[in-house]
Amino acid sequence: MASENEIAIVGIGCNFPGGEGIDSFWKVLENGRNCTTEIPPERFNIREWYDPGDDKPGKIRTTRAALLDELNAFDNKLFGISNEEAERMDPQQKLLMECTYRALEDAGVTHENISGTKTGVFVGLMNRDYESITSRAFVEINHYDATGAAMSTAAHRISYSFNLIGPSIAIDTACSSFLSALDLGYKAIKQGDCESAICGGVNCIIEPWKFVSLSKANILSSDGISKPFSKHAGGYGRGEGCGVLLLKPLVKVGCLY
Repeated sequence: MASENEIAIVGIGCNFPGGEGIDSFWKVLENGRNCTTEIPPERFNIREWYDPGDDKPGKIRTTRAALLDELNAFDNKLFGISNEEAERMDPQQKLLMECTYRALEDAGVTHENISGTKTGVFVGLMNRDYESITSRAFVEINHYDATGAAMSTAAHRISYSFNLIGPSIAIDTACSSFLSALDLGYKAIKQGDCESAICGGVNCIIEPWKFVSLSKANILSSDGISKPFSKHAGGYGRGEGCGVLLLKPLVKVGCLY
């Protein structure tokens, strides 16, 4: 019999290197697939930035990362967002919106079911690549850039688009950002702050500056692969993607909102 204290994951939406959706992610894990690739020129020209040594200023010690098959493809009309506004949105916001939609779909929850409910949104993110790029393009800045680059808007867009009235919080605790978001969502349900919680994490790699910093700190893997607990470990490999969970009290699983 379900306890009132138990929280269930009732929906999952994700987009990770190796393919979109939970089935693709499972196949990657099942097959032990290495999803690191050469960083393509549409991200940035890695040949201009790469140097295998660690002494040259402004250089990166790797040419590889785990990247999504397709970045910044977004069905903005699905969320009532104009083309002009979508063009000024951080790709991380777009991924969170899409993965939230898929998590709700996976849970069998419609927009009508969840609209107006006390559902909280808790998202973890730490990467500001998009904001860094757009802040340098002064002549192109318009009124959509303020929300398009804001970390807080990553959560608020979800709440607004699905008409959710629970807490809406973006969290940056570095590499633990998603786990922090999940912890806050879990506690918010237990405390009665919300009746369910959308918890997500996202990261997109679109600029080289953080690669440079990590290279100079000697904490970036030269082959782009993390090897935890191995004597061959030589730093961590960077990756991107997005995952969203829908949490709900176990006693209410199967009930519409």
